[in-house]
Amino acid sequence: MEWYKQVSVMTEPKSKPRRPSRKARLIASRLAAVQCIYQMALSGLDEREVYQDYVERRMGREMEGDNYVPADLELLSKILDGVSANRNVLNDMIIGALNTKKPEPLLQSILFCGMFELMSHTDIDAPVIINDYVNVTHGFFDQKEADLVNAVLDRQAKNLRS
Repeated sequence: MEWYKQVSVMTEPKSKPRRPSRKARLIASRLAAVQCIYQMALSGLDEREVYQDYVERRMGREMEGDNYVPADLELLSKILDGVSANRNVLNDMIIGALNTKKPEPLLQSILFCGMFELMSHTDIDAPVIINDYVNVTHGFFDQKEADLVNAVLDRQAKNLRS
């Protein structure tokens, strides 16, 4: 059994609400991955620790009056593992695409996750991945940053998938 399944089995929520659509769970996975990568950058925790924290404290819970869709745990763990294993390559790709110094940690987390998925999840259409990360960006930033994420991920998709 993979590590992410062991954690989720041990911490299954007590009540199970109606299961959201697969698409909603994938989008929730991308948002959770960005939050976890950001948490790793700020706290020094590893991917297993932030994953466990997500499952135990945030997955499918109500926070600040909003009910959050639970993430697809397999996709979440793949993104966390992939970003952790490829951090230096992803960082070089981001710096090269931006032609500048590294972005602030939350924007960098969004780009790390998006770049990793474009690089590794070739079974998913690039526009789907890009759109989801642009939407995640809108949750935290203004249009300027969302446009930046769109441009960087689109450019890298063309480089990676041509």
